[in-house]
Amino acid sequence: MGYDKIPRQKLPTSKKTKKWGEECVEAFIDLSNQGVGPHAKSSELKILYDYYNGVIDEGDYNYVLKPYGKSRKNFPSEMRNYPIIKPIIDLLLGEKSKRPLNYTVTVQNADSISEKENAKRDLIFKNLQQHFMQAVQQQGVDMGADPDQEVELPQHIASMFEQTYVDARAILGQKSMNYILQEQEVYDKVQKAWFHYLVSGEVYTHRGVRNSEPFYEVLNPLDVDYDLDPDLEFVEDGDWALIRKYVHASSVIDAYYESLSEQQVLELEEPRHQENDISFLYANHSGKNENTHRNRLLEVTTVYWKSRKRIGFLTYVDPETGVMEEKEVEDGFRMPQELKMEGASLEWFWVNEVWEGTRIDGRIFININPIPNQRLSLDNPSKCKLPINGRRYSDTNSSNISLVKLGIPYQLNYNIYKYRLELAIAKSKDIIASFDINMIPKKWDMDKFMYYIEGTGIAWVDYNKEGIQLNPQHQSVMDMSIKTIGQYIQLLESILQEWEKISGVSRQRQGEIGAYEGKASSQQAILQSSHITEDLFRKFERLEQRDFQALLDYSKEAWHTGKKTMYVMPDGTTDFLDIDSLSHMESNYGIFVSDAGKDQEKLTNLKGLTQAMMQNGAKPSTIAEMLDSDSFTEIKKNLADAERAQEQLEQAQQQAQQEQAQQQMEAAQMQKEADALEKEKDRQKDIEIALINAESKKDQEGHSLNLEKMIKDFEFKNRQLDLKEQELMEKARGNQAQEDNTKDSNQVRREDILSKLDIARENAKQRD
Repeated sequence: MGYDKIPRQKLPTSKKTKKWGEECVEAFIDLSNQGVGPHAKSSELKILYDYYNGVIDEGDYNYVLKPYGKSRKNFPSEMRNYPIIKPIIDLLLGEKSKRPLNYTVTVQNADSISEKENAKRDLIFKNLQQHFMQAVQQQGVDMGADPDQEVELPQHIASMFEQTYVDARAILGQKSMNYILQEQEVYDKVQKAWFHYLVSGEVYTHRGVRNSEPFYEVLNPLDVDYDLDPDLEFVEDGDWALIRKYVHASSVIDAYYESLSEQQVLELEEPRHQENDISFLYANHSGKNENTHRNRLLEVTTVYWKSRKRIGFLTYVDPETGVMEEKEVEDGFRMPQELKMEGASLEWFWVNEVWEGTRIDGRIFININPIPNQRLSLDNPSKCKLPINGRRYSDTNSSNISLVKLGIPYQLNYNIYKYRLELAIAKSKDIIASFDINMIPKKWDMDKFMYYIEGTGIAWVDYNKEGIQLNPQHQSVMDMSIKTIGQYIQLLESILQEWEKISGVSRQRQGEIGAYEGKASSQQAILQSSHITEDLFRKFERLEQRDFQALLDYSKEAWHTGKKTMYVMPDGTTDFLDIDSLSHMESNYGIFVSDAGKDQEKLTNLKGLTQAMMQNGAKPSTIAEMLDSDSFTEIKKNLADAERAQEQLEQAQQQAQQEQAQQQMEAAQMQKEADALEKEKDRQKDIEIALINAESKKDQEGHSLNLEKMIKDFEFKNRQLDLKEQELMEKARGNQAQEDNTKDSNQVRREDILSKLDIARENAKQRD
């Protein structure tokens, strides 16, 4: 049965009957089995897993063990497995667990760009307002602004906005993704998927909604088949895919009890002849299926395929708003007459729709219907995705190959040469001496003779023995050593080197550094090695991105009524998830997964600078955050924040230094003015005293003296000086010590002048 046997998919919903669904399920299962049988793929893949686990098939070595059609018995060697594939796979498994998984959720709605631009414009406008208010404030107009507050430059505000802006819906999507990854243990499951990818070259996952939660599971490559479209890269974009498992009847009832009728449950209890022997799937290492009950395992196959669906787009005028609206309607919709009269139009299209169906034990069909959670594009109603995703390493113009499959020839040869080496060592007897057995002394047995040879290094012989004549041929030396042992060791080393070159995992990458290898050469070898395997990581990480996108899409349907919960982050911190169903449903999320290889290289180089950063004054908390983080973007943001804080601190220190220098200049100027004032007061005092003395002298000569007027003039001038002094003191109020000193000095001078004036008055009275 080929594709021509698949029932017609372009049918109205009314004609997609139960019989039609069963025929579809049968057709896709037969298509999977066509030509090769249902277990041919499983047999091939199981060999790869056996090689990884060290299980060998002696049939692969018959040309060595049975070179002429007969088995070699009682040989001092046995064919064993000496793993050279497993260490390479295990190392790549470890590297994957250490690679950072950095993802970012974005919002691709049309209005998200305008919202961002509006937010940016508002922020810059507020910044310009602050600059304007400060400028006006400095001109003496009270604007309610702090003239000393530092305001960022507009270009810096714009730059910081681009670095820090995140749409509110994107934050919601990021939290949703964090919750899903933790609750579904996605990190551990991804590691399991990576193992399958390395061993078989194939990886498959199953995503959907269960119990109002998104679910994620990794499928065994032995259980999956799909449409091998030559241009198909990811399974979710294909036309069909199926999951085939073999389980007990009890497991079937556990999984499908809601869908099984009483009669169907009874049928599951009745043994049915299996056309295909599946015992090999569960055989032990001996190749024997010791548990005969497993023969009653039931085949359960779930098929997903894309069918066609007819939908319509109704265009009409909303009677309340008067705005033209468009609405999607299902197949079978009939336009009301009143809408026709109002000028409404209806246009029909055929689009894709994902269906599912399950066959149990080859005879029971259940759950045949469109899947309840369709992953549709907001821009294209026909673009839908299968719940199964996956990819093969080799997906173009060739059969698939895995790392294990590449290593099988090297593993075979390595085991053979090890076998030959063991044989050579067993046959090697080194250099031995031969003696005529008749030379053994009388009454000695062989054990005693060999004892003296080994203990003393001397072979005691009896030449007087009857029939013995001295003959040089009685003693000889034979070389029984095997010269090929060293050659076998060299061949084994050569195989390892070739395998490391093909796999891309060098010995330096495995931690084996030669005694004479420099640091630079070993680092270069590791770098070249990583370039070879990077394609494996890159292809797998693209699958991760697809799966994360699917989980976020399925969360919309799972949480269509909203979601509120607490969850724990990988670092032990807790976060709160509060989903608004409407906003979540209308958000067109996008997942961006960064290049983990480049991120890891950047992280390694950056973390290598921590010592230098500490020596240059970096805070210990900043260093700790760097060492603890697996995200280069996060570290870069933290360092930018720390750098910004350092710049602000330096600016504050510089401003403080400038203010201090200005204060020192002002203090020096005030001190200069104070000194000048003191000189002026001293000069005024001397003048007034001289005048008093002159007037006193005139009075003695008989002239009249107006002393009171002179004193009043002096006091007036002195008050003017005091006012000037007071003004100067107000300017210097910030320096209290200087103010106090100035006051004390002025008080002394004032008291000195008043004392001299009192003396002058007393002298004048005495003359009167």
